[in-house]
Amino acid sequence: MVRVRTFYQTDPAAIIPGGIDTFIRGILKAAPGDIELSVVGLTTDPAARPVGRWTECKVDGRSVWFFPVGWLRNPSGRSRIPLSLQLTWGIARHFYACASGCDVLEFHRVEPSLAFLRDPRPKNAFIHSNTADATRDPHSDIRWKAAPWLFFMIERLTLGAMASVFGVRADAVEAYRLQYPRLAERFRFIPTWMDPEVFSPAAPSEKRELRAALGGALGIGQDDRVLVSVGRLDSGKRPLLMVDGFARLARVRPELKLLLVGDGALRRDIEARAAAHGLLGRVVLAGLRTPRQVADLLRLSDCFVLTSAYEGMPMCVLEALGCGIPAVSTRVGEVERVVRPGITGELIADATPESVADSLSRVLSKRDAYTRSACIAAVADYVPNKVLAPVFEEYRRLARPAAMRPLVAQGLR
Repeated sequence: MVRVRTFYQTDPAAIIPGGIDTFIRGILKAAPGDIELSVVGLTTDPAARPVGRWTECKVDGRSVWFFPVGWLRNPSGRSRIPLSLQLTWGIARHFYACASGCDVLEFHRVEPSLAFLRDPRPKNAFIHSNTADATRDPHSDIRWKAAPWLFFMIERLTLGAMASVFGVRADAVEAYRLQYPRLAERFRFIPTWMDPEVFSPAAPSEKRELRAALGGALGIGQDDRVLVSVGRLDSGKRPLLMVDGFARLARVRPELKLLLVGDGALRRDIEARAAAHGLLGRVVLAGLRTPRQVADLLRLSDCFVLTSAYEGMPMCVLEALGCGIPAVSTRVGEVERVVRPGITGELIADATPESVADSLSRVLSKRDAYTRSACIAAVADYVPNKVLAPVFEEYRRLARPAAMRPLVAQGLR
């Protein structure tokens, strides 16, 4: 049995908006029987999953041991103290419980790995975006923008201790290889995926049934054309740009509704912007939903929308295509691997309401061009059993006795 411990500011038993949280839950669900995964994170329910105590919880029907080192009071908002620092401090306070009983240590942010710099066990990391780009982007909500030099100093210190690093952006992987040539072989690209057991297309009759069952509560009728977006409502996703683009189109297309699934710090700003455009009732905020509920909302919709300023390889786009609906997206991360103009969706030329409206209009006007079969085919290779096989094999390699020798951080020049 290979015992892998994941460190991230998540609660695997809760519904938390965010691609990394979804990514972790996907690994937990797909892990084969010879790999035992446990999580150290932050609890959203101290009564059910108390701080400082190992708790067995269910993730998609699988039992996972979870050790919270702090309390995630508002999963949808921003905390006064960055969550990565809360997690790192919590690990230091509960170090023995966090560190014992595992073979491989895994990180989705570099900060918590500071607590394990002297630990000889092999470490794996995932890099979910190009941090250098994100710290320079004016729309970024990354707090390290205030002191990027400090973040890169921490990154430089911790990456040298990693036995392997997977990145979900090919350009980020290449940038790290160039920056740290002595560690180049440790960096590998891995795409994200969608779970076909959850995200699958609806037949026309099923789509009508979903609208009848779910549409009433959301104000969606059988004859409405529904644009949907899924994700955290924060500045990096630029939901206000989406609302502004939708407003331009909604003036001439009264049948349109915009459905936003998720929550975040900008929820009230979105409501105010929709009201300013006179779109109350046509911009629908559905809040947090379980993965299966998200899949049903995708199935009853006509087109997916993403207006992010930066991304890795957004799983929400893959999930939408897996449900057979085309996607309109900004040119971010690895989106162009699956969003093919005129076939599976459109790419927004500029970050302006006009460009958003223009791309949406093309999809809505030529609905027969963006076929369900093309959307599904685009994500056929981005499924857990194909994408995650190298990750699980890496766990096994790292846990072998030869890999358990103390890892000495190499020079990074």
